[in-house]
Amino acid sequence: MKNVKGKIILVDDQKYEKDLLNHSLEENEWNIKVEYFTNARDALDHLQENVDEIFLIISDMNMPGMNGMEFKKAIDRDEYLRQKTIPFIFASSDPVRKDVIEAYQYRVQGFFKKPDSIEDQAAMLETIIMYWVSCIHPDKDDITAQRSK
Repeated sequence: MKNVKGKIILVDDQKYEKDLLNHSLEENEWNIKVEYFTNARDALDHLQENVDEIFLIISDMNMPGMNGMEFKKAIDRDEYLRQKTIPFIFASSDPVRKDVIEAYQYRVQGFFKKPDSIEDQAAMLETIIMYWVSCIHPDKDDITAQRSK
């Protein structure tokens, strides 16, 4: 099993997406806790009230109530959450060019079309996780505080 520090926050109004994500994690032998929210408002409240380490946020774009873009903007407006520099990506079944452009204006770290097959989703998720595991991040313990002289 491959371990990752922190958990994934999945925000999607389609409950089967949680099952697909968990299956993909198991398929790739990742030991990562997933917290699932069917709406962005509940996810935002959780993030604001919780001090747990978050590895990654994966959000759908089109959801009732607060949509994914509104969710990302709310995170950016919250100083506490903004300083945590949590990687944020969108996954959408039907990406629209206008949404992709706007998402990158708000500094999302990725925008993905949801794959049609479980195998393709597992491959996409493996790529995303490996990237963030390898990436140097302000909240990681393995970086030095200052340059050595």
